[in-house]
Amino acid sequence: MANTTALNFWTELLDSPGFVVHHDNDVPNQRHCFTVTPRHAVGICPHCGKPTEAVKQRRNRERIVDLPIGSRAVELTVRVDPVACGACACCFTPPIGFLADGAHASERLLRRAAELIQHADVANAARFFALPEKNLEDGC
Repeated sequence: MANTTALNFWTELLDSPGFVVHHDNDVPNQRHCFTVTPRHAVGICPHCGKPTEAVKQRRNRERIVDLPIGSRAVELTVRVDPVACGACACCFTPPIGFLADGAHASERLLRRAAELIQHADVANAARFFALPEKNLEDGC
């Protein structure tokens, strides 16, 4: 069983309320890898506004880049749980506040990159985060 103190530490450090963060210690290449799972699979239907917990399927968004911790890169695997609304039969994926829509990066990383770009340029910010320039051009 995972140590609750460690889970709380990583969840708070990665600023992911409503989720549980599991640290994968056995990853090579000097990077931290985490699996982020919802604490509760629940969503508010965007069509009828009713809450639902009926998980339709489980899938992962993988290779999400987050801010580095020290000199080590951070990579997230985030479990997303599309749900089905019993009231109107709509299927949807509840929004995940710390992930940028359509990007393979966290909102935290994109905010920090935008700050760097204001003082430098996209190429230097991309180099700093070890990302392709195109990722920051599209995400910022």
